[in-house]
Amino acid sequence: MKKLTKNVKVRFVLFVVFAMATLAAPLSIIWKYENTLRHGTLFKFRTQPVDPYDAFRGRYVTLSFADNWMEGTDTDSEKGSGILYVRLKRDAEGFAVPAEVSRKRLSRDDVVTVDAFGWGGHPWQFNYPFDRYYLPEDIAPMAEQLYREANMRGGANSRGESRAKADTYVTVRVRNGVGVIEELWLNGVPVREAVRAQMQKQKTR
Repeated sequence: MKKLTKNVKVRFVLFVVFAMATLAAPLSIIWKYENTLRHGTLFKFRTQPVDPYDAFRGRYVTLSFADNWMEGTDTDSEKGSGILYVRLKRDAEGFAVPAEVSRKRLSRDDVVTVDAFGWGGHPWQFNYPFDRYYLPEDIAPMAEQLYREANMRGGANSRGESRAKADTYVTVRVRNGVGVIEELWLNGVPVREAVRAQMQKQKTR
């Protein structure tokens, strides 16, 4: 009987340890994101047009970024794919552009961790981790429409590639390699305000 009681206690302790470990991982992620939003450095990222049929999935808008590339160094000549660390700077218009790229971890609150790929003498191409903007279901369809329309009006970047106007962008907080979206802006207006204005306009017609 004592042996059975001891086994029950051991199992209970193991269950508690397992439960705590299971909860610790998501809580750690939440804390990291909240800490980044509170204390991270603010950067503005230009968006660019995406396939209109891929722009919206359920409750989030898929974002595509204009300044998502950078020339590598001689040691990157073979390139490949994997995790890179990108140091950001602000251009003349105040928007985030890559200033340094490294396979080794970079420090400070102007660095984001990205998935990247490259080949031969071509530049590195980045996939920024903050490429989804979540919205409530009741305003998501309208937000998708406005986002698509805003992104279709664009110019070209320094490489002659199509990109959206500078007033269609996202603000992102960056801290210790983590980037968290703070707001999506359409033609200089927060997306929720743009949606409310459009809905009000439709009511008065």
